[in-house]
Amino acid sequence: MAKIAGLVRKKSAYYYVRRIPEEIRQFFGGRQQIVIALKTTEYRIATERARSAAERVSTQFSKAKLGIAPALANLPPPGVDRTKLNQITRLYLYQLEKNNIPAEPSQEYLDAIKSDLGNLCSPNEEQWAPAFQLTADALIQQYNLPLKRGDGLWFELAELLRRAQIEHYERELDRIGQAKYGTVHDRLFDSVHVHEPAPTLEAENSITISELVERFKNDPTRADLTVSAGKKYIIPFAALQAIVGPDRQVGDIKRRDCSEVHELIAGLPSNYNKYARYREKTLKQIALLAKTDGAKLLSAGSIEVYVHHLSAFFKYARTKGFIDSNPAEGLLSNRSRSFSNRKPFSIEQLNQILVRLPEWDAPHRRGRFWVPLIGIFTGMRLGEIVWLSVDDIRIVDGVTVFALERSPGRSLKTPGSVRRIPVHPELKRLGFSEFVDAARTKGGRLFPELPGEDQRHTVDLFQKRFSYFLRENVGMLSGLSFHSFRHGFRDAMTSAGLPTDAIKALGGWGRGANIEDRYGQGARPSTLDMWLKKMTLDVSFPGLQTDHLVSRSHGS
Repeated sequence: MAKIAGLVRKKSAYYYVRRIPEEIRQFFGGRQQIVIALKTTEYRIATERARSAAERVSTQFSKAKLGIAPALANLPPPGVDRTKLNQITRLYLYQLEKNNIPAEPSQEYLDAIKSDLGNLCSPNEEQWAPAFQLTADALIQQYNLPLKRGDGLWFELAELLRRAQIEHYERELDRIGQAKYGTVHDRLFDSVHVHEPAPTLEAENSITISELVERFKNDPTRADLTVSAGKKYIIPFAALQAIVGPDRQVGDIKRRDCSEVHELIAGLPSNYNKYARYREKTLKQIALLAKTDGAKLLSAGSIEVYVHHLSAFFKYARTKGFIDSNPAEGLLSNRSRSFSNRKPFSIEQLNQILVRLPEWDAPHRRGRFWVPLIGIFTGMRLGEIVWLSVDDIRIVDGVTVFALERSPGRSLKTPGSVRRIPVHPELKRLGFSEFVDAARTKGGRLFPELPGEDQRHTVDLFQKRFSYFLRENVGMLSGLSFHSFRHGFRDAMTSAGLPTDAIKALGGWGRGANIEDRYGQGARPSTLDMWLKKMTLDVSFPGLQTDHLVSRSHGS
């Protein structure tokens, strides 16, 4: 079989690639080449599709040479797009689920489903493609779609139908196994459930980047976002609009656009807004100047944070129904994450802190004294500690715990942050119980003297004062902050041999995504207390000196 010009294999998939002659590139958005995904891993099928693609592209080139602007090779025909195909596929799954007749969960039935799933998941398209191609033809006729066999979107529709059938079988296995109702395996079908209204084929509302940014900023469901977290979206938003423009439809944003945003952010100089040279310049101009000057660029950690927030923005758009997939998801997946800025304190550094802690809160032993100690022996986040009330320290399951719950005045970072943490024996030895008893007579916040109008403001002020304390009084190195207590507590739990479930429960890290993690309510406080007692100074904090704190730690 003769080799097809332009047929390229990347990893396991095939593509048709064709260079665009320079004299007609203006008709193709200035691109240098056309790349068409052939949607197959089979060489024989790829050659047939490549010949068809070559004919279509040659026709487009001929029209362009005559001055006729052709449709780009990868654009859908009028009247149909990927959004509509996704809607049709969701309705297809809905009908499969609705028409499903429960069968006796026999071993024979299970084996049949698993066998069908195996065929559907096979890389060999000949095992599953024929059936779905017929179904695709039927749906094209039913919905009067301007598609024909061989079109790029025709192949996409067949692939979407395969995904729907896989989702149907996965849900059937869940039903047989009595898994939690509503489990979704493919994000495309998040909203498809047989006991809810059927999906519709109505056109989804379009929205521009600038409109979505404003909606994102003003969304009341995001009202608990901290000020510092909100600032981390400024550069991603500016870079995104610099690349695609403020009036681009969100649904038209592609992964290559997000890659360009990533590259633009990576080319920006550190603290560029502080230098007059960069003022009143666009981000692209700033990046070019930085390259010319050889300026120090943003750190890898900063770039990672900004790209993460770019992905979070598109995740929001997907959640709100404006797009079906996140084009920025996984941009950093091939990069090993750096934890250089996430250091725990060493024992020597902890001892330096503890030596100066009484002086930092002199003449009292209140918030400045207890907040760092609670951080050391519970791993709680700063926002969780500074906004504790006296009612949050209570007895549950026979154990004195910090009961962290959401309330109108207090936000928690994640659903897993809602938890009960037993009070560590060392905190009791240092007099924490007596401190709480004294504070309980007044009611309200446990540390009312810590300044701040609300939880966010209090965290911000304490973090700044504590950072100054570390820098000026202890001489700490960069990369260390209050959050370093949390990293140290994680290591301390590992040193004591705590099981993964106990570590997640105490630290407020989410439970796993495996099926068994869906069941039960987690470990009881008495069980966690048993594990916490294994975290003695000798085992988890060898060399930590706390005796000098005992005599003066009682009362306020």
